[in-house]
Amino acid sequence: MSRTINFLKRNFKEVFRDPIIYIFCLGFPILMFLLFYVINNFSNSQTPTFETRSLLPGIITFSYSFVMLTMSLIVSKDKQTFFLKRLYSSPMKAHEYILGYAFVGLIVGFLQTIVCIFVSFLISVVDGVAFLTFGEILLLILSQIPIMITNIFLGLLFGSLFNDKSAPGITSVFISLSGILGGCWMPLETMGGFETICRCLPFYPSVYIGRVVTNATNAFGDVYVFNGVAWFGLLPIVIFMFVSILLSTVFFKKIMTSDK
Repeated sequence: MSRTINFLKRNFKEVFRDPIIYIFCLGFPILMFLLFYVINNFSNSQTPTFETRSLLPGIITFSYSFVMLTMSLIVSKDKQTFFLKRLYSSPMKAHEYILGYAFVGLIVGFLQTIVCIFVSFLISVVDGVAFLTFGEILLLILSQIPIMITNIFLGLLFGSLFNDKSAPGITSVFISLSGILGGCWMPLETMGGFETICRCLPFYPSVYIGRVVTNATNAFGDVYVFNGVAWFGLLPIVIFMFVSILLSTVFFKKIMTSDK
């Protein structure tokens, strides 16, 4: 366990030494919140998707895709600089490497969540509207953990498979997919068959369940409830989470073995 903690400390320093963590992982969610807040004000608050309670789960889910980018960069860079190859001669096991990376991703993800909730709180204060209760905040955080884990391990997977030049390009595709197919700022419930497709991916169900927790209102003026969409959405969320963990572990071990 001490080896994992030491590796975690090293990764923590590497990640938070990189400006990308502040620009994309922390700064970008704030910018997105402010942007949609301004757009909503100019549209006379006629866009339910841009309301604070609806936007908060969407921004949180979208921001986790930048954790994927961060994880893919640190793993691919360590691989390219032969840092990992030198470490392979140590007594550390594959799962200790993976946990050392993954825990850093969890720290970044929770920081993003706190930042998003805090910005959302400030906007609610400015607007003079009621904010979430403490219980709703806890439930929201818990509901978003599976998609956070999925993004972390997808980042580990792409970092293991690709170099530091290719990995960001691959993750940028998933960043776009997370925003578009997650319905983070689009009313997917009005798009018929397209919404049905999005239900089979982990992004939209995560946003949907988050909006159930926050009592957000959809494009039809109805409050999100835990209905069939939410129940069905649990399946792809769980599947993608376990598949991402499995694939990242298998490929990391395979690369570790071949490098040795």
